[in-house]
Amino acid sequence: MRRTRVIAAAVVWLAFCGFSAAQQNAAPAASQPDRETLEKELAERLTGARLTGYYMADGQEGPPKHDSYTLRKVEKRDGDKWLITAVLAYGQQSMALPLTIPIYWAGDTPVISVTNFNIMGMGSYTARVMLYKDHYAGTWSSATHGGYMWGKIEKIDEKATTRSTEPSKPKVSDKN
Repeated sequence: MRRTRVIAAAVVWLAFCGFSAAQQNAAPAASQPDRETLEKELAERLTGARLTGYYMADGQEGPPKHDSYTLRKVEKRDGDKWLITAVLAYGQQSMALPLTIPIYWAGDTPVISVTNFNIMGMGSYTARVMLYKDHYAGTWSSATHGGYMWGKIEKIDEKATTRSTEPSKPKVSDKN
């Protein structure tokens, strides 16, 4: 009886896969922009953007934790390398940190792919993060833990990406 169920499930799965493949083959090919156009669009979409979403560590109990990354500038470099200037905030201070990161393409979808990537003062990370339209999703790990991340890519006010790395100075009031 169990064997019959397994065989029936396999037949249904194979039929579904064949039907799905037939539908995909019958659909007209969508025109995909060339790589240069895709890279230009990616640089424009990520420059002056904030990736805002959530992450969960493996084994974490409870709700996901809020996560946010501000990108000041994103520029294509040689090959698959991209220069990403990220704004990192520590308490009341922030600093722009230029990171050279490989981005590979799965068709029209960019994927950030780093393995044992060292970020000064923060440690070494491995990550695979897919960026599609205005969303991102991926996995990450460090020497001690790892997990999942996901969220939205949103353009932000340019002033938010150009904050000084120096502590803010008190405003001088003209009222005496």
